[in-house]
Amino acid sequence: MARPIIIDTDPGIDDALAIMLAAASPEVEILGITAVAGNVGLDKTAPNAAALADLLQLDCPVGRGAAGPLWRRDTKPAWDVHGEDGFGGYTLPASARELESAVPLMARLIEASADPVTVVAIGPLTNVAGLITHHPETARKVERFVIMGGGTLDRLGNMTPTAEFNIYYDPDSAARLFDFGSQSGVPITMVGLNVTERALVGPQHLPELVASGGPAAQMIQHMMGSYGSAPSDEGMAQHDSVAMAAAIDPSIVETAHCFVDVENVGRLTSGMTVVDFAGLSGEEPNCDVALSVDLPRFRELLNTRVAQLDARLKGA
Repeated sequence: MARPIIIDTDPGIDDALAIMLAAASPEVEILGITAVAGNVGLDKTAPNAAALADLLQLDCPVGRGAAGPLWRRDTKPAWDVHGEDGFGGYTLPASARELESAVPLMARLIEASADPVTVVAIGPLTNVAGLITHHPETARKVERFVIMGGGTLDRLGNMTPTAEFNIYYDPDSAARLFDFGSQSGVPITMVGLNVTERALVGPQHLPELVASGGPAAQMIQHMMGSYGSAPSDEGMAQHDSVAMAAAIDPSIVETAHCFVDVENVGRLTSGMTVVDFAGLSGEEPNCDVALSVDLPRFRELLNTRVAQLDARLKGA
């Protein structure tokens, strides 16, 4: 039986590939997609989410969520990485979908689902914090939150020496989620930079997808060529699609069960995910922290699944 998921996202180049992977995977059923400001502003992420849902022929609602962090006012979109439009200049037809309010949509989908819902949050966590704050009993029904964000001491930050973008953008919302995990017992999986920056994927790893030549392949090849922070010739770091892969098949990542909190006030450390591997805090573990990914399996998953999706889209 497919696991029902809600994708909370700020598309975003790597977000687009993660959503494609979800759409291609029979292990999950996409109940809805909710957009949040992050990689680019909400005026781009919400239309991008809707246009991507159209491209992938997804029969699910799309929500428009938070236009900025809870409290911070000094964070900026990652235009240098994703371009001003979020897709590195790749244009999709504008969607005519009516966008719902994201937090009520999330709550409605969770309550209406016959099976517990996994929330896959691959952007800043502002919408998730809204769900926890305004619908706490509904949030307690979530099967698991799988987030792309943060990191461990061997790789903490890409915005500051100590902070990854999604957590740095809205550290107060991130802190609220981890506190909620501690109080409610709802599981959290954190897939951070210590794993995602090692999950490099380029066109050379996606031969079946490249050969398919359909609309997904065309978009992916363009975005991989325009992604602004590819660290090596091996390809683009798959931040969001590794988190999505962990939601689809948890065995693809190795994890450690630890207590995690977020520094949200430090002058030099705001947005830092503090992972207590040694149990020194005395707090009970509240998070499964990703330590590694099976890279060959992950690359094969992307290649075969999205190629099959592309073939369906091409033939439609």
